Amino acid sequence: MPAVLITGANRGLGLEFCRQYAASGWDVLAASRSSSEELEELGKLPKVTLYSVDVGDSASVQQLADALGDQPIDVLINNAGYFGCVGFAEGGVEHQAFGDTDFDNWANVMNINVFGPMRVTEALVDNVAASEQKKVVTLSSMLGSMELNTIGGLYAYRSSKAAVNMMMKSMAVDLQKRGVLAVAVHPGWAKTEMGGPGAEVEPGEGVAGLRRVIERLTEQQLGQLIAFDGNILPY
Repeated sequence: MPAVLITGANRGLGLEFCRQYAASGWDVLAASRSSSEELEELGKLPKVTLYSVDVGDSASVQQLADALGDQPIDVLINNAGYFGCVGFAEGGVEHQAFGDTDFDNWANVMNINVFGPMRVTEALVDNVAASEQKKVVTLSSMLGSMELNTIGGLYAYRSSKAAVNMMMKSMAVDLQKRGVLAVAVHPGWAKTEMGGPGAEVEPGEGVAGLRRVIERLTEQQLGQLIAFDGNILPY
């Protein structure tokens, strides 16, 4: 069976990815900085293996790579993300308003959301290239789209996801020669701890849609920002 590695697997969309792929019979490599009761329970399944990793720390990512060895990874899902030190539903919008910039917070958002996927992909690209499906997927957001930004604000989070889009565009070009398909995806405004209770998309719906996108991914879609419903979003 194919193998999928998911970062940020302990909650939200990452945990839902683990549930759905495990239910479909995949070998699930669930990686997260901290665990949760739900993830520990999922880890009791024979085809689910838990790994500890902090995507914000290069040494931790290298330890993950060492632990995996030459394990082929059909789909690498860079899901781990960080909205900021103040959550969206707890006043995060105001915290990232113009004139009130927390530069340390902004740097941390960039470290997790942008440098994190780059660290993980560089460390595990040989594992992906050794698989049959050879796919690298990083979760982005419509909030990173310049064209769709009509209300401003959210400087740290928006800029991190815009950077993710550019990173994945370059990655799509660079890795295509190895047969690796790289793409950024938008899961919708999901009802997770990050998205808050007022969000529009249930995690199960968003992840199911993204799994369909990943399954049908073609070379013609490389470098695009694809939403969970299959629509292409503008950069």
